[in-house]
Amino acid sequence: MRGKALAAITMMAMAFSLMIAAENPVLAQSSAPKSSAPKTSPPKTSPGPLFPGKAQEKWQKVPATPQGKGEIKTYLHPVRKFTLAIPPGAEVAERGKGPQVSIRSPKGFMINIQTGDANPKLTLPQMAAKLEALYLGAGRPWSQKVLARPTTVAGLESFETQYSGAGTRIKVVITRGLKTDFIFMFFAPKNTFDDMSREFEWTLVNFRPNPADHPATARISAPGGKVMAKASLKPNRFAEQGYGYSIQYPGEWVAAKPTSTTATFSGKEGTDAYQAVVSIQNVQPPGAKTPIKSMTAAFQELKDTLLKLAPDLVVIGEQPLTYKNGRLSLAGRQMVVTYTHSGERFRKWAVVLPRPQGTISHIWSYTAPDQSFNTFKPLVEAMLKSWTIKSEGG
Repeated sequence: MRGKALAAITMMAMAFSLMIAAENPVLAQSSAPKSSAPKTSPPKTSPGPLFPGKAQEKWQKVPATPQGKGEIKTYLHPVRKFTLAIPPGAEVAERGKGPQVSIRSPKGFMINIQTGDANPKLTLPQMAAKLEALYLGAGRPWSQKVLARPTTVAGLESFETQYSGAGTRIKVVITRGLKTDFIFMFFAPKNTFDDMSREFEWTLVNFRPNPADHPATARISAPGGKVMAKASLKPNRFAEQGYGYSIQYPGEWVAAKPTSTTATFSGKEGTDAYQAVVSIQNVQPPGAKTPIKSMTAAFQELKDTLLKLAPDLVVIGEQPLTYKNGRLSLAGRQMVVTYTHSGERFRKWAVVLPRPQGTISHIWSYTAPDQSFNTFKPLVEAMLKSWTIKSEGG
C-alpha cells in the first residue's frame, strides 16, 4: 500500500511538471516534532513550479545549515531571503533561477515552496481557484477538494486548501507578504497524511519571511515609524518572593498575579499586544514523588486540559527541552498547539520544567491569536531567555 501511495506522489509530481511546461497558472509578472510513521524511500521527483520557470531544469541538492550541535538545520533562500527549518533527515533541493525549493523526507512526504512577486490584484482564494482550474477534476492530479479556510503563517495573511488524489493527500497554503507571494505544497500518502502533516505544520511555525515581507517589521523600519514588535522602553523584571523565579518582560507590558501561584504578562489594553499573553504557573501534581515525575505529570495534565476545553486542538509539535543556567540544568518538555476559542483561532507555545528539588513544576506559556503569534514572538523569546529559575525557594 505504501509503495502504491509513493508511486502516486511521483506520478503526480511528473504531471505537475508537464502541465506547467505548457501554462503559467498563477502569477506572470505580478528543537522538531517526531512522526510515528515508518520510514520509506523518498519520492524521486517533486511538483513542478507554479511560477515561471523551465520544467526541464533539474533539482540540485543544497546544504542546510545546522544552528548548533544537536540543533535543527535551516535553509536561507538565496533570493527572497526567507528562512525554513528543515525536518530531521530531510534533504533540500533547488531548481531554476527563482529558485523553487523542494524538501524531501525519507519518511515519504514532500514539501514544495514556490515564490513570486506579490500580486494584490489577485486575492488568495482567487489564486487557489486558479490552481484548481488546472489541477482539480476528472483526469487531473487532484480528484476532490476536502478543505478551504483562511489562516495565517508567520503573521501573514494565508489561505489553506486540501485535496485528495490517487492514494495521496495534498495541502496547499498560499501566503502573502508585502513583496512576495508564497505557495507551500505538502504531499503525503493518505494513510500517513495526518501524522506527517505535523512536520509540515512545524515547518510553517518555524518559517521566517524576509523582514521586508512582514507588515509589522516594515512599520518598524519605516522612517519615523513607531516601534510595533520591538520593546522601546527599558524592560521590567518580575522577581516576586515565593514564585521561585525571575523574568524580564517588555517595558510597555503589564504584569499581574491572578493567583498566588500564577503570574501573567501582556500588552496594555487597547494595544496590539493586549491579546499576547505570557503566563507562568506553579503546579504540584498529586502523586508525583520526584521532579521529573512532577514535570511529566504536569505536561500530560496540561495536554488533557487543553483537549477538554478545545476539542479541535491540533498539536503541531512536541519535543524535549533542556533549561540551562550556569550549573543548573533541568529536563523539560515543550509543545506548540492551535485551537479555536470564541470563534477565533489561537496558538499556544507551552514549556514545562521541574523545580531543581521537590515536586513543583513551572508551566510557562505564550498564547496569542494565530494571526499575530509570530509578530510578538521575538519579544516572547527574549522573555524566555531571561527566565531565571532559582535553585532554592525565592
